Amino acid sequence: MKNILLVIVFFFVAASAFAQKLKPGFDANEYARLLEMTERFADTTKVPPADPYPFGWTHVFRSETVGLDNLWDMWLSGDSVAVMNIRGTIASEKSWMLDFYAPMVPAEGSLKFGKEIFTYKLASDKNAAVHTGFLLGMHYLAPSVIEKINEYYNKGVKDFIVCGHSQGAAIAYLMRSYLHYLPYGTIPADITIKTYNSAAPKPGNLYYAYDFEYITRGGWSHRVVNQMDWVPQMPPSVQTRYDFKHNDPFTPVDSTLAANLGFFPRVIIGLIQKSVLGDMDDARDILMKYTGKELYKVIKTFLPDFQEPKYVSTMDYTVTASPVILMPTEEYRQKFVSPGGIAGAFVHHMMPAYYFLLKQEYMK
Repeated sequence: MKNILLVIVFFFVAASAFAQKLKPGFDANEYARLLEMTERFADTTKVPPADPYPFGWTHVFRSETVGLDNLWDMWLSGDSVAVMNIRGTIASEKSWMLDFYAPMVPAEGSLKFGKEIFTYKLASDKNAAVHTGFLLGMHYLAPSVIEKINEYYNKGVKDFIVCGHSQGAAIAYLMRSYLHYLPYGTIPADITIKTYNSAAPKPGNLYYAYDFEYITRGGWSHRVVNQMDWVPQMPPSVQTRYDFKHNDPFTPVDSTLAANLGFFPRVIIGLIQKSVLGDMDDARDILMKYTGKELYKVIKTFLPDFQEPKYVSTMDYTVTASPVILMPTEEYRQKFVSPGGIAGAFVHHMMPAYYFLLKQEYMK
């Protein structure tokens, strides 16, 4: 009988040790710890951390600074959950250029760096496209992320959170997609990955968004946004007739159909086709020129081996992941007042603002 009890106890201990730690759905306490970790990047941005240290977590790794000032941290909990936290924009020209380098490239393809070719797949839809700058940042961080996943899996870690704030959140989108589509055997197949994208700019077009939401369906990705934060509205988006995947109301109608529409509908559609849609095309082309070919000249000075890719003819950016909206209260508006200038532009974007609203709305 004693031996049977020992076997039962051993079974439950073993099952507990190997049980999945992460659960689907937004977890306010989980997200709070991620914000506290993000504040620990402060020693690289020269700003003292405002939020407390993430209790129960240990900082185990910091990558080298690579690419356009890209860097990530790894944290480990007492119950063997690992966080891969990607740093956002810092006060350097290179870091800002990554944000502004906003033409899109296909979500499956390759980037060339001299003789080196980086092949990637971020979505299964051939219409999917992503932000070129964020893809560049992801490319530089991916090798060390894969290395650490395999290293810590061999230490018994099977639950991982991929996260970031601001630029880091945008790169985290692409990193999550990249890990999903890696060739079988590159990373273990039985790991669990959860994603938090905090104050994230838009990472790609609608077809990338569809794919991302599909591969993380069931509560495994969360986009957290302060309603007063302007950064999640970036980059500027323009939708043209060519961004529609199927037949749409703006496709030129044949004469038989036009005759059945009546006079006023024909006039309206004609105006849209000849004027409005043309203006949208022009706006897209202007954005692509200045965020693409013109900005590439600056990027080239930082990354001389990087060859300019072929851009997708779209600027139809959209948000993705399950939304968690932090709605400002009167107390928040009184506490977080913009002083104006460049510093004031980021009052509602930084971690203290997100942390304050999180505690007000989700941790009462």
